[in-house]
Parts: sequence; C-alpha cells; structure tokens
Amino acid sequence: MENLDIVALGLFVLAVFPGLVSTAVYRLIMPTRAVEWGNAVVQGLFYSTVNFVLGLPVLFLLVFGRDPLDHPIRYTLAAAAIFLVGPIVWPLILVAIFKSKSIAKRIQIPYPTAWDYLFDKREPSFVLIHLNNGALLGGYWGANSYAGSFPNDGDIYLEAVYVVDEKGVFGNPMPSTRGVLLRRDQYSYIELFGVPGEEDVKNV
Repeated sequence: MENLDIVALGLFVLAVFPGLVSTAVYRLIMPTRAVEWGNAVVQGLFYSTVNFVLGLPVLFLLVFGRDPLDHPIRYTLAAAAIFLVGPIVWPLILVAIFKSKSIAKRIQIPYPTAWDYLFDKREPSFVLIHLNNGALLGGYWGANSYAGSFPNDGDIYLEAVYVVDEKGVFGNPMPSTRGVLLRRDQYSYIELFGVPGEEDVKNV
C-alpha cells in the first residue's frame, strides 16, 4: 500500500511539475496577481496537460517505437524536453504573442493594473510627479529606470531628475543627477510626456 502511495505521489508530481514551471516563468516576465496554493496546483495541472499535448510530436520523433534500454539518450532528451524545456519555452512564446503589435491591438492583455501595462512597454518618457506636499518633481523614465510591478506597483526609480518650474515646465537635468527613488505614498499622481523627436523616430 505504501508503494502505491509513493507511486501515486510521484505521478502527481510529474503531472503538476511542468505546469508549475510554466506558471513560474510566466510570472517572471508578466506582472500577475498572487495565486493561492490550491489554485496554483489546478493551474499546474492545466498547463501540464497543454504542455504534454504540445510535446507529443517531440515524443513521437524521439522515442516512438524505441526501447528505452537501447536508446537512453533519446529518452533523456525527451524527458528534458517535456518536463523542463517545453514548460520554459511556451510562456515565452505566449508573452511574445501577447505583445506583438498585430495581436495586442485585438486582445485585452491580462495585466493586473494599468500601471503594469504602461511601464511594461518601456517607452522613454519625461515624467512630472505631483508630490503630496504640493511640490513638482521632474524626471526621465528610460532604459535604466525601474517601476515596481503588482503587488508593489507605485514604487518607481527614475534615472535622471530635471529642473521644473512651478508650472511644470521642464528645464535642464539636475547637475550630476543619478535619479530618484519614490514610494507610492510620497506622491498623488504622475503625468507622462513624450520625448522630443520620438515620434519622428517611430515614423521612420
């Protein structure tokens, strides 16, 4: 009876593991809401099923009709493809499809917040931040900036700080600026502006 329990547990782990790998990879490259353990197991089973179906051609090409003892390398490659390579690759492909321009304009990409949607685009912008004390802070959001994702959305690092007047008009960068870190509770809202010449570059 104990042997049967161990086998059943092993089969369950094998059935869930690829899906959990896919879920973990997806969460690394796309902001997502927290998932409870019970729901994570269900998602793992679902994505494992999809992974096995997509991996059937690989199994067919590598191991169909072959004795495992005679072809250990083929079976090892098939196992790695099904349990590790596939679960890592499918989320990357899915996110790439989500973010392709032809697809993105036709579907609602599942970002948990508008903040995540905006800053995941990584588009350079000048940023005017309205601080809680009424002051204005100008900055530049670029390739070296960072914005926290859900559930830490709101925290932001801007790579450069600019001089702004009381009307929010941008001047020159602050001397020797290395940027600024802000927490969500330090400001009320943010305005974003295009970088001069950016539209010309996009239209080339």
